[in-house]
Amino acid sequence: MNKVIRNILVLCLFALVTTGVQAQQGLQIASVFQKYGKQKGVTMVELSNKMLDTYQMELYKSLVFKDAEEAMPSILRSLEADKKKAKKVKEVVEDGQIQSGYYQLPQLKEDVNRFILFKTGKKGGATLIYIEGELEADDLVTMLFMKKN
Repeated sequence: MNKVIRNILVLCLFALVTTGVQAQQGLQIASVFQKYGKQKGVTMVELSNKMLDTYQMELYKSLVFKDAEEAMPSILRSLEADKKKAKKVKEVVEDGQIQSGYYQLPQLKEDVNRFILFKTGKKGGATLIYIEGELEADDLVTMLFMKKN
């Protein structure tokens, strides 16, 4: 009996892991999330369903690096590969290196837009975000840059 329960739990965990990987299917940034998501000095955030519904999102994942020096080559390689597939690219480049980037990717499912956002921070930090959902590009930009009172 314990063996059956253990096997069911393993299958459930496997299903959860593969769902997260499928969300970034075909994207190089998936490897960055997988490699650095649980490392010390890195904060990974995934929003709950209730929060996602509020913002018309199906998936929100972010990585915040306190010190991105080690990860930066992987991040930049992944961004370079993924932006080749992007429909819309906006970047700030300084001294030949991406300081911030906004990439809208082609839809895999109808009415589900996909975005990659990247920004370097002060003192060597960086943030990488992946979003899927019904929200439009304009809605995302408004949400990100609206002033909070």
